Amino acid sequence: GASSSLFRLPLPFLTALRGAAPPSAMILDWRLENELSAALFLATRHRYPHMPVIYWTGTAMSSLPSMICDDRWTVIVDKAAGAASFEEALAWALAAARSGKPETSQVS
Repeated sequence: GASSSLFRLPLPFLTALRGAAPPSAMILDWRLENELSAALFLATRHRYPHMPVIYWTGTAMSSLPSMICDDRWTVIVDKAAGAASFEEALAWALAAARSGKPETSQVS
């Protein structure tokens, strides 16, 4: 099964990202304070170009930057869609991490 880690500050996140065992997937919210989400996304992409990323957010997809919307290793999930959509995205991310290929997801 999967286990999770929660980071409230950027430095512990970046330290864990550089660790010996990379995470299988990353879950971010675009509405992090001080526009931190873009920096964390770019740091993740720089170190792990093929890591699945889930943006679980209340921000409209049209308001997200193209670097996120156009990234084939990223799926965007509307928080209002509920737990089933999030669980589908997590299943997609874990399958993509295992196979090394991001299959198309129908999550929105």
